[in-house]
Amino acid sequence: MPAVLTVNDAGAERRIVLEARAVVGRDPDCDVVLSSRSVSRKHAIVEKRGESWVARDLGSANGLFVEGKRVAEAALAPGASLRFGDVEATFAPGAQPTPSAERLAQSLSVAPSRRARPLALVVVVTLSIAALVAATVWARYCDGVPRAASPAAAPAHG
Repeated sequence: MPAVLTVNDAGAERRIVLEARAVVGRDPDCDVVLSSRSVSRKHAIVEKRGESWVARDLGSANGLFVEGKRVAEAALAPGASLRFGDVEATFAPGAQPTPSAERLAQSLSVAPSRRARPLALVVVVTLSIAALVAATVWARYCDGVPRAASPAAAPAHG
């Protein structure tokens, strides 16, 4: 049975439906991405074990807190309060179906994976080079002023 992790990060509340396992952290590849600098890149994991749920710290600098106590691992009871660094969250097992508008908002707020970054860089560099080439062509051929090919080709004045 799925669960819901309600996270209060950067002044916004988000509900994340957990199916079986979710890594929480700042890294864009995490299942639950948090923006606070107090959160480690891979901070903690929330996972289902049998019929119960457990939260486990992944060696974070600022710790995982369950019900106000710093823990390495703890079972999660219904309504348990968690804290990942400075980010507060609440755990609720037995998730209700998420309304379609909220599912859409969650899907749109997913950070791009690290694998997309090199492609984006190539596209930006290619477009920049194309813009420079176009500007050069326009300046050389479209402004109506003929240009000398080289100083040696210019006629000598005598």
